Amino acid sequence: MFRLFMALGAFPFLAGAAGDPGPSPRPIPEYHEALSGDREAQERVGRYYMEMYAKGGLHQHFEDGLGWFRKSARQGYFVAMRAIVVARLDGKPADRDVQEANEWLQRLHERGRVETGYAERLALLHASGELGVVDKPKAYFFCLIQRMTGLVPNEVGKLQARLKTELKPEQIAQAEKDAYDWWEDRNKPARPVVVAGPKGEGNSGDDSKNDGPIDTSKKAQDLATKNRQENERRVKPLGKEGKYILPGADDLEKRKK
Repeated sequence: MFRLFMALGAFPFLAGAAGDPGPSPRPIPEYHEALSGDREAQERVGRYYMEMYAKGGLHQHFEDGLGWFRKSARQGYFVAMRAIVVARLDGKPADRDVQEANEWLQRLHERGRVETGYAERLALLHASGELGVVDKPKAYFFCLIQRMTGLVPNEVGKLQARLKTELKPEQIAQAEKDAYDWWEDRNKPARPVVVAGPKGEGNSGDDSKNDGPIDTSKKAQDLATKNRQENERRVKPLGKEGKYILPGADDLEKRKK
């Protein structure tokens, strides 16, 4: 028994003497899915490499992570776009690249992904002149967009207050109008197409009881006209009384005979 105890107790010592390298590297998560083109898996693989970079400082890990983020972002994945911005603006000074960050910030703006906080970034960049020129009206515009999200970082609040004293009244008014129009254009819910008809034909005449407001856009009107023409084609007059019926299964069988 004593011999068995000594043998078991000696194993850790022997492992240390042999130079145990410690835990083996963990597998890269979802690597094969990322290789096959899955954009979300690509973002997660990029995140893995960035974590390795933070732990070990090996710059090749940063390049690999950025490469996977780009693959994902080019497929329109906004999480990867934001990851590139963070890597290029919040990392080590040697990794900072304002121009690449701005490229993806613009794409986030085009997609209206305000939850990523891109508006705060653009406000500060335009005010600092890091994009090549100080553009106070644009900085004020993005301050307003950030404020509309309901989350106003201290830096943005201070910047907006300062810009309001430095800009001309007409510049402030224009920026406010542009911000309002931009927000309204991207946040209005899709409206159902409701075609108003005479009372007694599936419409009570009260729009408030329909599924939503009537869409009066040209696209909606064209669709309504197309649907009405299709209904007129299907509905045929019967006899001198001019009554209208929709052909049923029995009518179709009679026509065949």
